[in-house]
Amino acid sequence: MDEELAEVRARLLKLSKAAEDEGEPLRWFEELYEGAKRDSGEVPWARMEPHPKMVEWIASNPDVQGRALVVGCGLGDDAEWLSSVGFDVTAFDISRSSIEWCRERFPDSSVEYRVADLLAPPPEWGGRFDIVIEIHILQAIPESIRDQAADNLPTLLGPDGHLLCIGRLFGSLLPDEPSPPWPLSRTWLEGRFDCLRPIVFTRFVYDDSPTVERYVAAWAR
Repeated sequence: MDEELAEVRARLLKLSKAAEDEGEPLRWFEELYEGAKRDSGEVPWARMEPHPKMVEWIASNPDVQGRALVVGCGLGDDAEWLSSVGFDVTAFDISRSSIEWCRERFPDSSVEYRVADLLAPPPEWGGRFDIVIEIHILQAIPESIRDQAADNLPTLLGPDGHLLCIGRLFGSLLPDEPSPPWPLSRTWLEGRFDCLRPIVFTRFVYDDSPTVERYVAAWAR
């Protein structure tokens, strides 16, 4: 980890710890995005391009079409790519600054960007979406409220809807790396989504971090 990234991560950890200690465990997302002042380098997970594993999965499943929901959309790159290939996209984040940033980056976008909380999604979203995409969000939510967040995801799927999740596997933290993220186990994921039909669970690593195991998992209604 280079010095600049280490400084950004140290600030993130300080914000997340203070938020949890003060009983507002998700507050730090807004504090991080607001404090970044439109500098994407201050947001550790900002790729500024769509996630390649999401792109790969969508390309391999051409029958999955229609309405897409991007959970914790960050700076909007996943949502914009989905829109570009034909999905009717809604994307949300708990951070108002994040959503404002998305709208500024993509002023002519057809994506519906919303400020919303996965712990209490808008009622009109129930059963609405053909695919719900969650990338690195559940692993950033503390264990005390993670089950509730995960349990809300299947409720957003339509009759033939798909859920796509991408994240770190349990046991994949680098030596001495503090949380968040809190990597997730396959057992936990499969237990939370046992109301759905499993489609795939694939492990992978990146060349620049071969000791950090990750997953792509998908389920269908």
